[in-house]
Amino acid sequence: MRLILIIFLLIFGFPVFSKTITGEVQKDGLGNFNRVYDAYTNYPIPNAKVKIPSKNYITHTDKEGAFVLGTTINAPTIMSVEKAGYKPFSMTLNTNEKAPIIVGIEKSTPNDIVVETSIIHLGDNSFSENSANASEFTLGADGAFYSKNFEFKTLNNFQSVILSIGSIIGIDTIEAQKMGQSRVKTSYSSPPEIFCNGSKIAEIKINADNQKIDIPSALLIGKNILNITIKTGRNLTKRSDIDYDDIEFTNLLLEIK
Repeated sequence: MRLILIIFLLIFGFPVFSKTITGEVQKDGLGNFNRVYDAYTNYPIPNAKVKIPSKNYITHTDKEGAFVLGTTINAPTIMSVEKAGYKPFSMTLNTNEKAPIIVGIEKSTPNDIVVETSIIHLGDNSFSENSANASEFTLGADGAFYSKNFEFKTLNNFQSVILSIGSIIGIDTIEAQKMGQSRVKTSYSSPPEIFCNGSKIAEIKINADNQKIDIPSALLIGKNILNITIKTGRNLTKRSDIDYDDIEFTNLLLEIK
């Protein structure tokens, strides 16, 4: 079983300077206002929807791709960008975000499958104020796991499939504690687990954006229905009742190469 966890873009808690952020790369020193542009053509994208779900805040870019965040960010917070014809995009803003936010988004392809764009909250609504990103939780928990079935075209032998998780927050593993993402000192949780068609394909051990997971082709060949399931972790220091780790994630995308 191969577990692959590739982290791009943003590690919570590090100072953020002026940067361009796309689905794959970041470049320093560009821009002087918040904007969204096409990652391939570099043209500005008008009327893209920019959301801060935890703040119930929505705005749109103007004809120059510029936008204003008219809300206060007090903790690492998910921001998402949506535009018809483009892959869903999200990133986690830091409280020390002073420089302009410059986002390059990629056009979608006929093979892309958008699994989920809503914010999903897993857990049991029981968490410490020191839990990673706890102050940003505004939704009630949907239970301990998320699962979705959807139609899937049979692959040929030359295609690969990548599950992309746009943003995930709230993880209280030992690894998240070591990185300063979680301030819980007396307990820690197991990592969220990712399953495809009933087989575990990955564990997510830290809070981050744009995490990509290869799905083994053996789980996909000959399949017309695909299932993606995400299970949140459990408090590993409790020995009586089960205490589920509260997490939130958004923007699940299947990219078929």
